Amino acid sequence: MTSTVATLDAPLALPCGASLRNRLVKAPLEEMLSTFGGGNPNDDVYRLYRAWADGGWGMIITGNIGVDRRHIGIMFDMVIPDPGQTDAEARALAAYTKYARATKGFAVDDERADHAPADGQRPLAIAQLVHCGRQSMRGSGRPPWVPSVAPSAVRMQVGKEPSWLDWLLFGTPHALTVDEIHGIVQRFVHASVLLERAGFDGVELHGAHGYLLSSFLNPRTNLRTDAYGGDAAGRFRIIREIVEGVRNNVSKSFVVGIKLNSSDFMQGGQTEDDALQNVRWLAEMGTVDFVEVSGGSYEAPAFAQPQSERTQQREGFFTSFAHRARLSLPQGCTMRIIVTGGFRTRTGMSGAITAGHADAIGLGRPSCLEPALPRKMLDASVPDDKAEAVAWKMPVKPYLLPNIALVGIGWTTIWHSAQMHLTARGQPTDPDLSMRRFFSRLHFW
Repeated sequence: MTSTVATLDAPLALPCGASLRNRLVKAPLEEMLSTFGGGNPNDDVYRLYRAWADGGWGMIITGNIGVDRRHIGIMFDMVIPDPGQTDAEARALAAYTKYARATKGFAVDDERADHAPADGQRPLAIAQLVHCGRQSMRGSGRPPWVPSVAPSAVRMQVGKEPSWLDWLLFGTPHALTVDEIHGIVQRFVHASVLLERAGFDGVELHGAHGYLLSSFLNPRTNLRTDAYGGDAAGRFRIIREIVEGVRNNVSKSFVVGIKLNSSDFMQGGQTEDDALQNVRWLAEMGTVDFVEVSGGSYEAPAFAQPQSERTQQREGFFTSFAHRARLSLPQGCTMRIIVTGGFRTRTGMSGAITAGHADAIGLGRPSCLEPALPRKMLDASVPDDKAEAVAWKMPVKPYLLPNIALVGIGWTTIWHSAQMHLTARGQPTDPDLSMRRFFSRLHFW
């Protein structure tokens, strides 16, 4: 076994006692496979996640699972029923139980999965929880005239300058009251408890990419002067309360992770130093198992930012911040750092771990085209210079669509979702998927 393979194939223990069997993590992705308006997982979702489970991943993190149906991102997102909806919760529990089984690599009707320990012999099944906040577009789970919600009434701006498109797509969000914030905290706790009952090994709180928790951390979008704003500690408070609430209501072995921005990449937003302070606070809490590092938002998609030659050579977009984060952890802290974004080769992935930039590597878009990518990366018979993610050809964005970063990123997201739809239907992925066949490969029914 080569040193690069040995590095990626090494197990990784989490503070709660769960263990990854290797250092490769299927990062969260937008599947767009649930029912219109937001709903439960279904057979397509189970087939897709069973394919990933059979692919050799150390951890599989699901795509967005909304904690509030009224504020979702895409109209085909999965959601958790509102607290108190007994019948809906029973149906959801049955569906999410099958989802957890598939993600662990079991048949959806195999009840053994419900009692399988997180022993490092199968992928850890982690459910990502999100509230989309001000990035929930008009009509996404609510009437178009009902506003989105945010820490403060700061309108979205998807272009370089404010425009009619901002009003058309998003409008001005409603500034949450303190009671409403408490209700959102409880929604995250409620969802975590339900998902543990369903058999998931843990949850990841989505605190990045401009969604609600991220917007609380961002001084540009959090202008509050009460306990949930005013300074960095106040902006962090909602995350502290959610983490404490989840940890107090789940078992000790249940994994609790969070996805955070390394930076918001916008003037007046959260800086790297702000983000490092958030990581230190999480470490000091002693109840978080991992932080997944990413960056950007709908307003400033980090993956659309020009990368320096040095960054391109080391592949990972956020390894510099991740390295600083690991160095900032208190002595003896075992909270793990996962870096997602930009990795394509075995040498790049293993190099980031060997250099101390990360404990594990998150792979999103490469996993769409190669659900079994870890099998290739961990195969010692495949030489290092051949162990890389498959190259793909992105169809040209239609000329009539606005030339703004959000549209470009969204177009790319839909194209990768089409690849997932192929896997969900038992068909091979297609890195050369053309525009002529593009929409025919999407599956929304």
